[in-house]
Amino acid sequence: MYRLQVKTHFDAAHYIKDYQGKCSRMHGHRWEVEVVLEGGELDKMNILIDFGVVKGMLETLVGKLDHYVLNEVLQEHNVTAEFLAKWFYKEFYQLYQLLISDSAGWVEFRGVHLARVTVWESPDCCVKYFGEE
Repeated sequence: MYRLQVKTHFDAAHYIKDYQGKCSRMHGHRWEVEVVLEGGELDKMNILIDFGVVKGMLETLVGKLDHYVLNEVLQEHNVTAEFLAKWFYKEFYQLYQLLISDSAGWVEFRGVHLARVTVWESPDCCVKYFGEE
């Protein structure tokens, strides 16, 4: 089994409504997001899936959030690391399904699946979301 990981970051603000503490006020983070894809078979070039393809998909999603107030953009009162991990998982999965269905044959997928998404709110704190199994 191969496990491919791609990580990026973005800067955005958020707040947690009704939270008892300073996080109830708007504040910002340099969020880090990592997607993990797994599969057991390489293509004829010995590649599981092209890093560039995965990076492009992740950057598409990050572009929707970078330098915004997440509560406003995502229309959610409490955008937490947990909320973002699930959001990224679902959005990445949808993009991946579109890519598979629209593939012109230059990308072979051989059973590669999205294993998890990790979101870091700080260098020391992260949430891992594995999907709804």
